[in-house]
Amino acid sequence: MSLEFCRQVLSLDPGIRFAGVANPGGKLLAAEYREGLSPLLDRNEVELAVARTVLHAMEDDEALQGKLGKTAYSITTCEKVKRATVPFHDKHRRILLVSFDTSARPGPIIRKKILPLINSELGWK
Repeated sequence: MSLEFCRQVLSLDPGIRFAGVANPGGKLLAAEYREGLSPLLDRNEVELAVARTVLHAMEDDEALQGKLGKTAYSITTCEKVKRATVPFHDKHRRILLVSFDTSARPGPIIRKKILPLINSELGWK
């Protein structure tokens, strides 16, 4: 996934602040912020947060997938931002990380806009 993919995610809804793609090791492969946005975290903090988020998501997915099924997405609500992780479930095991304004509704945005984009990008229906 490329910077262009991150830009496509950002274009899906005005409530999306950030889109990034990480590998299973927690390394950010591509990322983009909404134009004109002042990030809440500096680059080092973003890298640390991405690593922690991805590792946590991967551990949860592996530990519970057999009984609960694959994770479709996960949303965390903080005081200043809402964050979501969306696994690609492809052979590379990448994860999309998205942050939203607090007024945004991440669930419907993910289900109606982001998941169809991912499926299209991966050639799935």
